[in-house]
Amino acid sequence: MAIKKGHSRPSRPTNQCPEPPRPSVRIRRFFPETAERSMNNLTPGDRVFHPKQQGWGLGKVLTVTSDSIDVFFVGSGAKRLAKSYVQLEVAEGVMAKHRLLDNLIDATQIAGADYVTPAMAIERFLAAHPDGFATPKLAKEMREAVMRAHQFAIQLLGETEIAGLIAEGRYQDVCDRARHVESLTTLLTKSEKTALYAALDQPLQQKTFARALADLLYGDESEENRFKEFTRSLHLLYLNRWPYATLFGFIRFPEQNAFIKPTLIQNVAKAFCWRINYKAEPNWRTYAAVLRLSSHLRATLGEAGMAPRDMVDLHVFMTSLG
Repeated sequence: MAIKKGHSRPSRPTNQCPEPPRPSVRIRRFFPETAERSMNNLTPGDRVFHPKQQGWGLGKVLTVTSDSIDVFFVGSGAKRLAKSYVQLEVAEGVMAKHRLLDNLIDATQIAGADYVTPAMAIERFLAAHPDGFATPKLAKEMREAVMRAHQFAIQLLGETEIAGLIAEGRYQDVCDRARHVESLTTLLTKSEKTALYAALDQPLQQKTFARALADLLYGDESEENRFKEFTRSLHLLYLNRWPYATLFGFIRFPEQNAFIKPTLIQNVAKAFCWRINYKAEPNWRTYAAVLRLSSHLRATLGEAGMAPRDMVDLHVFMTSLG
């Protein structure tokens, strides 16, 4: 098994964009006498602004009919606008970019979604936790346990330690350490804990899990390939479910990895109208989409002066909404 030192996800670029050069950006204004004719030229996917509703922000055209146009605006959600009365500005180039609109759910799903704007999400979070991520109750009930497990993971399942144990064939010790690290948290339900512990009772199962865990955390392959290989091993252990697929990566590297609880992430994605391509069986496409959603929420919170320290804080934020 190849081990690569210092594996970590590259830091994501800042979400603040420099002033775009004028040639790359155009905004076309529709004047009253040509509004309806110009509106007929819009097609699904176009990015637009409503000049009289600046608070709605950037929008994405969903559907166009002979009389109306449906647009999803970042600041307000879906709106149906009459072609004969509305005047829109079409954004192009840099001005047409937005994290949410680039990952928006299908237009057919939006009607049934109860969209939560970023401002609404932050308001709800602060209503329950006035001190934000520094709220003592949050720190005590959620963050402290995960960070304690994180410290033990560094000591018991660090790169050097786990490589040494595997080189000596001490697969049971790796599994025992993994179970101890997990036991410090409340991330798994009682039944999930029972299933995990039972799956690691036999020597062959212990070898499969130990080697797969080491490769997931420190292997030479790309993040995508390591995730896929880990889920294949979980399948052999009858543990191929989202909590098991994401638990140890989240605990060991909380600054970059997401922990996925199926119901929670589906509710959060629906609230933000974010496309995660959810499947019950762990897969890279869904996990990568969740990482993009996480990056979006971290950037959004940072822009509001509430930057989460890591994915643990972000998980707390999601839990308060989901």
